[in-house]
Amino acid sequence: MFNSKKHNFFDHFEQLAAIVHKGTHLFSEMVGNYQEVEAKVAAIKEVEKEGDALVRKIMNELNSTFITPLEREDIHSLAHTLDTVLDLIDGVADRMFLYQVKQIDPGLLAQANILAKCTAKLIELTRTLRKLDHAVVTGIAREIKELEHESDRNYRKMVSQLLNAPGQDPIEAIKLKEIYDKLEDCADFAEDVSNLVEGIVLKNA
Repeated sequence: MFNSKKHNFFDHFEQLAAIVHKGTHLFSEMVGNYQEVEAKVAAIKEVEKEGDALVRKIMNELNSTFITPLEREDIHSLAHTLDTVLDLIDGVADRMFLYQVKQIDPGLLAQANILAKCTAKLIELTRTLRKLDHAVVTGIAREIKELEHESDRNYRKMVSQLLNAPGQDPIEAIKLKEIYDKLEDCADFAEDVSNLVEGIVLKNA
């Protein structure tokens, strides 16, 4: 029987996944209504700080808890991988403001929406850690993988259109390519979270 302190880890992971989703949701809203960008970037930065604070709390509790509900390495890896998703989306938003991106192409909006859907699934996924139901985890993980594949297809299309557009300004192309790359990295790390949870469930079921 786990004591209440051990249950904190499950609560924290669910909270962290919700914070990650909040960040990607704010990003998708930002690109969907690309006005007052500086304020929207600042709002995403505040969410990123919230995520960092929770990760520090998880690490502190990990260091002070003698018996943990999951392996220490798994708790550490899951917390930092979730946080990486949030760090990346914060970095993308920041770059868009610093690089003075003027308008949003349909591919970028699609990518933001895919990512928001993906992180919504991460909330569902972290909830499964309490019961370690392999069938449920596998189903959610499959949906996340499908979203990552959709993200990958959209990324390839965006890059192709960007690099083959006639009269493309090379400096603008470099800026946008970096933004596209970071967004795809974000989807990749979301899938990494899914893979970690699947592995945890297999070890503990």
